[in-house]
Amino acid sequence: MLHQNDEKLLADESFINYCLGLNGADVLKWEELIRDNPAEASHIEELRLLLLLTSRGIQNIELKNQIAELERRIDVSAEDAVTATKAVSGTRFVKWAPMAAAACFVLIIGAAIFFRSGTTGALPVPGPLLYATQPAQKKSFILPDGSNVILNADSKLSIDADFGQKDRKLHLDGEAFFDVVHNASKPFIVQTSRMDIKVLGTAFNVKAYKADGLFETSLIRGSVELSLTKEHRTVTLHPKEKYVLREMKPEIVKAVESAAGGKMHVESGVLPVKISRIDTSIVEVSWTDNKIAFMDEPFEEVLKKLERWYGVRIIVEDASLMNNLYTGSFRNESIDDVLSALQFSKSFTYKKQDNVIIISK
Repeated sequence: MLHQNDEKLLADESFINYCLGLNGADVLKWEELIRDNPAEASHIEELRLLLLLTSRGIQNIELKNQIAELERRIDVSAEDAVTATKAVSGTRFVKWAPMAAAACFVLIIGAAIFFRSGTTGALPVPGPLLYATQPAQKKSFILPDGSNVILNADSKLSIDADFGQKDRKLHLDGEAFFDVVHNASKPFIVQTSRMDIKVLGTAFNVKAYKADGLFETSLIRGSVELSLTKEHRTVTLHPKEKYVLREMKPEIVKAVESAAGGKMHVESGVLPVKISRIDTSIVEVSWTDNKIAFMDEPFEEVLKKLERWYGVRIIVEDASLMNNLYTGSFRNESIDDVLSALQFSKSFTYKKQDNVIIISK
């Protein structure tokens, strides 16, 4: 499908469904095509954004094609009319030309009404727009209101098709960094399964992988208000602060503590962001600079980062390793380089089987 020229691609039904998030199967198909053709990814993303920025997406594209065809007919009719004047009187041509132009104009208006109406055969109004990344993949894009977003690996961000018109709400499952355009009349709200983050204009990071049971908001600039959905209370953050909320199952905590012979390392509530001892960068947003970093983090969380960063699956055979704390910062190193470096801190062994890594004592 990627061999099509831009015009054909923008009119391709499955590509339109992918861009507008109208069909899950088409979304998955195009994500796979793009993943298998990385050289085309940047251009495809440009076309996707171009389509999203057009009013009513595909309806306008189809209408544009219809109008172009009708304009072509007008030009042809005009040429024929000029030729006809050589054989008929000027009076007859003067009477005919306006009628032909008027008839074509009516056809154009009719096409516009048809494609904007909800009559049978008209294309559906676009639903929520979905931005998604695979493991080992990141994306940068600009929202309709001008706000910048960087989406981390294995994440999903959805917005309504009319985002920015009446409100600026979006939903996140995963991790994203936002640099938000200020708009006092339309607060920017990031909704997750455990907390909502409300801002006017600021820069902040949200980590909210529902499957992890860990929710974290780190404020870089400005201020944010967090609404904790279950606790029914709000928390205000100031620059260089973060809020951590953990939902770990009691049986998992108990198993890890029993294997480790001590209390599990758990942080929660309002905390300062972590400043790397290696390069003084903010650890929570280091991923936006293509660095994978952690400071005094439990092995369990380190491994989750590595899984998403490198697109691998990691199995730990000894639960006593999970509560060990690790610190490190890596850029462009392979997964083997990272694991080898971590082994120097607290010893463990590992072996690789295709895309699976098995860790033991």
